[in-house]
Amino acid sequence: MPEHIPAHLDAVGPGWHPLLLRLHEQLLAVNPDYRVQQVKEKYGTLRIYLLTGLMRYPGWETGNLPEPHDEERYKREDEAARRLVHAAEEESARICESCGNPGETRGNSWLKTLCDDCATPR
Repeated sequence: MPEHIPAHLDAVGPGWHPLLLRLHEQLLAVNPDYRVQQVKEKYGTLRIYLLTGLMRYPGWETGNLPEPHDEERYKREDEAARRLVHAAEEESARICESCGNPGETRGNSWLKTLCDDCATPR
């Protein structure tokens, strides 16, 4: 069963955890029943995939669908959640995934968003 963001923190570096926890609080305000399909790093930034539409409705797999009048509410909640996720993904390009300090996307073949200290080989 897909869960909320805190269950997915181990998928990315600790520097992004505060950003994800803030997003979690924002998503709870939009829809306390939101569900995450996946959280990962790709091309140096966060990627967050939520279950949207009917897929987030409890019981949809068994045909227990929401009332037709709820459809517009689902669309509004999904759009608000998409905007929040998009903003967090963009913000992650400026935060070091390792430590949370200001960072930038670096690398040639493998991209990571890191601060100067974390990007320096030791």
